[in-house]
Amino acid sequence: MARRSKQRQKRPATPAHLRARVRLLQRRVREWGVGALLVSNARDVRYLTGFVGEDSWAVVPAKGAGVTVISDSRFEEQIQREAPHVTAKMRRRGLSDEITALMDKRRMERIAFQADYVTCSQRGALAKKIGARRVVPVDDGLIQQRAVKGPEEIAAIKKALKIQQEAFRRTVEQIKPGQTEQQIAAFLEYQMRLLGADGASFPTIVAADANASLPHAIPGSRKVKKGGIVLIDWGAVCGGYCSDLTRVVSIGKMPAKIRTIYQIVLEAQQAAIQAISPGRALADIDAAARGVIEKAGYGERFGHSLGHGIGLDIHEQPTLSARSKGRLREGQVVTVEPGIYLPGVGGVRIEDDILVTPRGYRVLSHLPSDVESMMI
Repeated sequence: MARRSKQRQKRPATPAHLRARVRLLQRRVREWGVGALLVSNARDVRYLTGFVGEDSWAVVPAKGAGVTVISDSRFEEQIQREAPHVTAKMRRRGLSDEITALMDKRRMERIAFQADYVTCSQRGALAKKIGARRVVPVDDGLIQQRAVKGPEEIAAIKKALKIQQEAFRRTVEQIKPGQTEQQIAAFLEYQMRLLGADGASFPTIVAADANASLPHAIPGSRKVKKGGIVLIDWGAVCGGYCSDLTRVVSIGKMPAKIRTIYQIVLEAQQAAIQAISPGRALADIDAAARGVIEKAGYGERFGHSLGHGIGLDIHEQPTLSARSKGRLREGQVVTVEPGIYLPGVGGVRIEDDILVTPRGYRVLSHLPSDVESMMI
């Protein structure tokens, strides 16, 4: 019988987009004067390696291309499928013990960890095992790095948008008086799954009539009625990336008061979208929409920020608000979602997803938002 080769199978090369992300992070790791960064946030682990599992940490060295994922046997096969290019270490003991062994093997004096994602107990365990001076809390900068999307990320967001928009069309076609908010939300989320979404990017908001004055209303037993309105805020996840839209539909003719504020909100949204371009102050984009609403006399009824970045998380950088200090950058994808909320009457919020392009913007969502299209 021929002998089987005992040579270790060579790991495949790291995909180019993941390699670029790791290298950008490594520049900061070297600046901190540490041997590596412990990445504990699951979204960041996925962003850097492609591995989707949980309860696992990635160790990104200051130099070299070898990222190590410390996990356990539940995810061993999954790592091989999703991230065969990484070194997988299945822990047989505590996390701090595994990290200590890794530091000793690679002769690391100090190691950094994500200050925003490590619990007090985890930090204490690391300090006790490794030594308090050898573990360094850092602001890793991944929030800012993830804010600028690459082509593969934009493609995933666009796919999520395609799914969620088709699911919305199917849902609107079957909305009838007497249906509850819960029933509409369930149907919409089911349709997104049928169309191939990983799931909903956040709990779907369906708010009928006066409930629409609650920006984050929870779907309940309130029934939609003829001549009433329904605010729907929903999103899909595809390939890990989120989308986020809001529309307000009326069952029949839109009530006069709602129609009035609808037109104001639509004008405010368009003003903000047209103000988007690289280098523009985030606060200026918020001001473009807020100015329209304030001029119409409803400034006190628009209390939340204008929008936020989307990506692996539904809320990412940047934030479009009056308090924001930064500026837009090419490759960011943001929501623009002004609203007016009238207690006891209802509310209107119109939301689309916008890509910042080299010379301006591109609206990635394509659902109509004019009043006539919203009357079903």
